[in-house]
Amino acid sequence: FLPKLKSLGILAVDVMKEKDSNWLLSINIILLGLLMLIPGLLKLFSYKVSGVSGMLSGNLLFSWAPMFWAVVLIIGEVGSGLAILGRWKLRYTALIPVVILAIATLTSVMKWDSIGSTNWSGLIFHLIAISNYLMLSIWHKR
Repeated sequence: FLPKLKSLGILAVDVMKEKDSNWLLSINIILLGLLMLIPGLLKLFSYKVSGVSGMLSGNLLFSWAPMFWAVVLIIGEVGSGLAILGRWKLRYTALIPVVILAIATLTSVMKWDSIGSTNWSGLIFHLIAISNYLMLSIWHKR
């Protein structure tokens, strides 16, 4: 089955190796960088640290120090977004959004008390973003 897909050029590994597809990787890196940078800047300038702290205080995992975790979240989002846009140590910086998105998925997107009310499209979006950051971390030139 895989050789058939490989001959059709469907596997992402083959696409990443082609010389003509470097622009696809560049677009992907830009979008992944913006995916972290824009929400981080919104949290910093629009919601303010106190608003993010209020959002996190309702979560048992972060309720013991919501202001600290709000600052960590904003620094993680803005820092990783800028680092990814600058292509700085992608093997490591692409893992920061994986942690942020995994925690967000488990604590905010999933409704554990009522699974039926879970935002399933939001869940799929988070999982796709996590897998994309992991691919960026693993496959990017070291």
